Amino acid sequence: MLKKYIHKNFDVLYTVLQVWLDGFVVLIACLCGFYSYNYLFPIEVKARLSDYRQLFVVITGIVLASSWLLGLYYSRKSILNVEEYRAIYKSILISFLLTSTCMYLLRSIDTILPADSTALQYLQYLYQPFEIQGSSKFSRVMYLSIFAFAYLFMTMERAFMFGMLKKLHTKGVGNISIAVIGTSETAVRLYKKMEIFPTLGYQLSGYISHSSDTESNQSAVPVIGSFDRLLTTTRRHRIERVVIVCPEVSEAELEHMCRTIERYHIDYQVLPRLSHFLSRRFTVETFDNMPLIAPAELSERPIYKFVKRSIDIGWSILGLAIGAVLLPLIALAIKLESRGPIFFSQFRMGSGQSTFRMIKFRTMYADKCGDEITPQGKSDSRITLVGRILRKTSLDELPQLLNVLRGEMSLIGPRPEMPFIVDHYDEMQQQRLDARPGITGMWQVSDKRKSPIHENLDYDLYYIQNQSLFLDLTIGVLTIATMFNMSSTD
Repeated sequence: MLKKYIHKNFDVLYTVLQVWLDGFVVLIACLCGFYSYNYLFPIEVKARLSDYRQLFVVITGIVLASSWLLGLYYSRKSILNVEEYRAIYKSILISFLLTSTCMYLLRSIDTILPADSTALQYLQYLYQPFEIQGSSKFSRVMYLSIFAFAYLFMTMERAFMFGMLKKLHTKGVGNISIAVIGTSETAVRLYKKMEIFPTLGYQLSGYISHSSDTESNQSAVPVIGSFDRLLTTTRRHRIERVVIVCPEVSEAELEHMCRTIERYHIDYQVLPRLSHFLSRRFTVETFDNMPLIAPAELSERPIYKFVKRSIDIGWSILGLAIGAVLLPLIALAIKLESRGPIFFSQFRMGSGQSTFRMIKFRTMYADKCGDEITPQGKSDSRITLVGRILRKTSLDELPQLLNVLRGEMSLIGPRPEMPFIVDHYDEMQQQRLDARPGITGMWQVSDKRKSPIHENLDYDLYYIQNQSLFLDLTIGVLTIATMFNMSSTD
């Protein structure tokens, strides 16, 4: 009985728990800001905790409200939780601006506006709920440190909860049982995308065939029933939601399918008949309740590219300077264990259609190196003992900082692929070449990093279509966590 209740109300229970945890974490951040200021800064009169209680309550309330407005308490999830981390940053920033306005701007508004001004009376009315006694004596250093701690602690707490949520989904707790109606190529693509991201909480039951499907498509996928027997199929497999992917049906038939599903009280979603839009970003505008879809043009974004390139150069120089101590030791270890060159170089595809020589420390026996699939497991006989250590610590990637300095690679981006694999790319997969390849990326910090790169292109395509400094920072932090076996993506 309890298990059934938890499964039915999992999203609600998880959201309530998340709200309580966020509030608790923000209060802890307030206390950390208070005590760190008191004990780290030499002041004659120590601040009293009782003077700041009202401020702590106001900050906690505003952070929770901002988090709710930014969708942090909705059940929707994103790949690697990138959008959630971005929302945390926005929530803390908005909360900081709101409380700053209340504490420092509205408090002294009577010195700016005339006493009989209607605007003054209105602003004073807005200020009353946020009026904090003794706010004129509050330390700005403490105030800033509170929000710094709040951002750090909320991010850490969310990362921990994302990891717990993933483990629960892996055990089948909180998953939504889903079936795809249709067996077309588009339906298979959607099904595979859902399989790639298990952290989204989808439990895929199989395909439900439709009369518009061809026999060849139906025989190639696991069909659990037909649309004509939809109610029987969904009840037998306990399916909670269906996704309609039937690009060949008419609009009238699609509407009939939706009405049938609604009559059975089954949640459903519809994938639009726009398969050529699926591999790129698009915008949706509403004109008198009619959706207008247009492809989103990728801007040049010169500022982002300049900052990203500057970061690449700075960190590469720093990394090579620090790694200069390790380079001779690694080179000696490689030479002593097996014959062959110290470095392994191989032609890889860069941005556009350019090629370059990617440099790494050799981790395999010299006669086993070649244009073959990269080793995916520890038991691969091609890898040397030193190579296993280098791969585990990612030190084999250190020479690639030279590729970054030369502008052939970036610290973060799609993993560079071998030319003979790129030769078989279709039009959608060619988008991987729109960005400079990176030493690390979304694929490397995902659950699928042990699988071949060319089988998991969705991560790279997502990165290319959503590039930002915040996304780069998130991937960088997850990479460090993965190296120390702290990431939930292990």
